[in-house]
Amino acid sequence: MRSPRLSARRAAGGMSTFLTLTSLVDLFTNLVLFLLYNFSAEGTSIPSAERMRLPESLSQQTPHTTVTVMVTQSDIFLEGKRVAGTAAVLNTEELLIPDLKKELDYEAERGKYFANLANASAFEGRITILGDKHIPFRLLEKVMFTCSQADFGQIDLGVIRKEVT
Repeated sequence: MRSPRLSARRAAGGMSTFLTLTSLVDLFTNLVLFLLYNFSAEGTSIPSAERMRLPESLSQQTPHTTVTVMVTQSDIFLEGKRVAGTAAVLNTEELLIPDLKKELDYEAERGKYFANLANASAFEGRITILGDKHIPFRLLEKVMFTCSQADFGQIDLGVIRKEVT
């Protein structure tokens, strides 16, 4: 027995079909996710600041995507947010930088939460320090000490790859 609705359409002059977009939407969603995944996995960009020059190195390792601390001659930034001035940090005798430690603790808690949520790998505690090549070692030492106190024990130093001639 035929549906009265289908019979009415045939009598009116032809059969019309409906297109379901569910499969098409699923296909495009998968395509977009695939492209986003491949785009984000191709390389990492390192943030840069004006008037900041990284040291050169012959290292061939590619950088990992991590939390980034940038140390210029005047300021210390965490993920692009200014957390301290270098003059004030150098004027203290303490190795720990309180403002940086506070922000790093927040980033560590956030990293642990998302690692737990994803049930993937544990929080690694990786951090990349981009330091101007003209900053004093004492400042770099304080930044590294503060990172290690905030559960970021795997410290990478960002450099510019020097071409071998």
